[in-house]
Amino acid sequence: MKKLILSIPVFLILVGILFIYSEYKTRNFVDAFITSSDNLEEVVQGITIWGENEEHGQSTLAILKPGDAHYEEVLAALSGWEVKRAIIKDKSAQTIYQLDLANDAKPMDPLNIQIATNGTLYLHGYEYKLVKGNSIEEIIAIAK
Repeated sequence: MKKLILSIPVFLILVGILFIYSEYKTRNFVDAFITSSDNLEEVVQGITIWGENEEHGQSTLAILKPGDAHYEEVLAALSGWEVKRAIIKDKSAQTIYQLDLANDAKPMDPLNIQIATNGTLYLHGYEYKLVKGNSIEEIIAIAK
């Protein structure tokens, strides 16, 4: 009876550790939030990058459609992103950019990703840290 009583908390602790590990482990951005990396080109039909502009406030920095010169390069850069859920919230003031990924299957519901210059992504109400891949400034430079 004592073994059963002691094994229940151990089991609950192991389940908790497994849950925390799966939530906070590093994962590929495309596989976790968009689709499989193999059919990314089929799912994403357009990319819009928004950013801050001193003169106009929020402005469009780039609009890419399939067939554009740098579209494939930007998709490849996004495929290389590795993200990890942030444990500690970063409240420092950063320039925020927004990536809108259009999908023809859901034209009124693009995936909106806000990303700060320090590599913090804001997605689905959570913060993620960019662990590996091109920064947003590098992606903007590729898109232009």
